[in-house]
Amino acid sequence: MARTVVVFGAQGFIGRCVTAALGADGWRCIGVDRYGRATGGPGDVGGPYYSGDDWSSLALSRFLRHCGPAAIVNAVGAAWSTDPSVVRRDNVVWPCRLAEACERSGTTESILHLGSSHEYGDSTPGVRVSESSVLAPLTAYGKSKTAGASHLVRAAYRMNRPVTLIRAFNVIGTGHGTNGIWASAVGLYRAAAEVGSDQVVANVPLPETARDLIDVRDVAGLVSLAAGRPGPAVAAYNAASGTATSIRQLFDAFAARTGIPYRFGHSPGGLRIGSQWQCADIARAESHLGWTRRFTLTDSIDTALARESTEAAFG
Repeated sequence: MARTVVVFGAQGFIGRCVTAALGADGWRCIGVDRYGRATGGPGDVGGPYYSGDDWSSLALSRFLRHCGPAAIVNAVGAAWSTDPSVVRRDNVVWPCRLAEACERSGTTESILHLGSSHEYGDSTPGVRVSESSVLAPLTAYGKSKTAGASHLVRAAYRMNRPVTLIRAFNVIGTGHGTNGIWASAVGLYRAAAEVGSDQVVANVPLPETARDLIDVRDVAGLVSLAAGRPGPAVAAYNAASGTATSIRQLFDAFAARTGIPYRFGHSPGGLRIGSQWQCADIARAESHLGWTRRFTLTDSIDTALARESTEAAFG
């Protein structure tokens, strides 16, 4: 009999891929969106679990009891650019309510939470960030992700259930949204292809800024492996490529795949403040779970541009 997993945030950018990966690996998946609408399970939460600025742990605990013994995956989370009140609601209040519901239900077998590289804070150029690195978030977003994870860790401890933290670095892929350098590059090259432009102009103040870019499908693969092998009381894994890619290198890759050259403008906007270099150590996921990265940056670009072209033609 297939094991059951309840994925919260199943309609989000990462959550959709996570749900698909778990289903492909044989899990019975119950996907829940932020309004309590569920697929693959015993019906909806029973009234939206999101209402205004609060979340109901009572409705959630009843829903989890109806699902039966299950692993819990939390893929809910506000993006870094969202309004601060929404960041707090989704990244702090929601995990707190979910933690309460997991304890109340008595049916939680394990918890897996999708965190962020921003929990590590600033990084030293040339030094890969490992899971044992001290958490020192500098931004309100990073602090919110750390606080949210702590609620689930404490609940798992009280329940004597394993909890796994997946700290995702810069996740890229189709369905990413409109914010960030990846979305900007995809949008610029899609627009250039549509109008037949012979050049892309990107407003990037710091083109040598480097990030660790990881395809959303590889993140989903890691989540599925980790969910199937809950380890010690608390396990943490970096979801990353292990490679630092500068913004210039990113645009080089887009230019190589499309044949459309680019140049950088001089606008001071378009890039949030943060570390100028970031890269993860991914040895733990490789050695403990047997995880390997399947999709290169070129694969991600090809998929994104092909998908965008298809949507434009048939949308």
